[in-house]
Amino acid sequence: MHEIRIGDQAFAIKDYYCSRDDCYYPKEDGKLWLYVRLTDVCPAACPFCVDPGRRSGTTAFDIRSYERILRRIRPHIYGVSFTGGEPMLTPELLDEAIFVTSEIMGHEVEIDMVTNGTGLEIIPDLHSIGRLDSIHISRHRTADAENSLLMGFKAASLDSVRQMVSRLHDPGQAVFNCLLSRQGVHSADTIADYLEMAAETGVLNSSFIAMIPVNEYCVRERVDPAEIDLSLDPRFHVWNRFHDYDYCSCSSGDYQARAGNVRFYYRSPGTRTAPYARQMVYTSDNRLLKGFGGEEIIL
Repeated sequence: MHEIRIGDQAFAIKDYYCSRDDCYYPKEDGKLWLYVRLTDVCPAACPFCVDPGRRSGTTAFDIRSYERILRRIRPHIYGVSFTGGEPMLTPELLDEAIFVTSEIMGHEVEIDMVTNGTGLEIIPDLHSIGRLDSIHISRHRTADAENSLLMGFKAASLDSVRQMVSRLHDPGQAVFNCLLSRQGVHSADTIADYLEMAAETGVLNSSFIAMIPVNEYCVRERVDPAEIDLSLDPRFHVWNRFHDYDYCSCSSGDYQARAGNVRFYYRSPGTRTAPYARQMVYTSDNRLLKGFGGEEIIL
């Protein structure tokens, strides 16, 4: 494993590319993805949330502290995701954080955001909207009512998503994120139904991910994408399949929906925990952590 040092902490990171055929090739960049939690407040109450947020409150996120730490870790970062809680509860702060990130990291670094659909109508009006490579909208059921019931609040409707996408200069920025579940999207047929819905809404990219077993609900409802072999179904065109030993696996491809061609990605956490850091997390109270719930790196 390649080792990097940040502050007083030294830790291992991945130093090879994922494999299609069990042949692993070394890579030299030694970089990680950074997740930035602007707030811990979230209006939703999803039963599968790995880090349930508060339903109300304020954020302690300090843009100047974030800027200082980002400059320190810049050589070790290849992408940044703004998450929460719900980042669209603080759209002005999100706008400023995207701008600061772009100024420090440059345009070669990917920047995205993850939202539960709060404030979709103002996303196209963000000053930094053009710097976002993707806008990930959490949606775990095809029907509005079922999706809202699952997420524990009045989630964004398909009409509101459609209106938001229509106002984007680049509609390809929009992505649906779906956690597979036994009572929801769980098979090739239900994935097809979901992609038909996405295409009709104008969302051209969707990701399907296995739940992390953080509680009884996740254990009971968990569906492993690796067990859904879409390459055997002629409706799907699978481009590639990769794995990182047995730490995780992923695949991507496209689906020809009635409303047009859409792309999909699915990822499955493996049976073992990787012996290296997979990401860094900057928290809403201005700490830098080695992964979600990981050990602290910089105060």
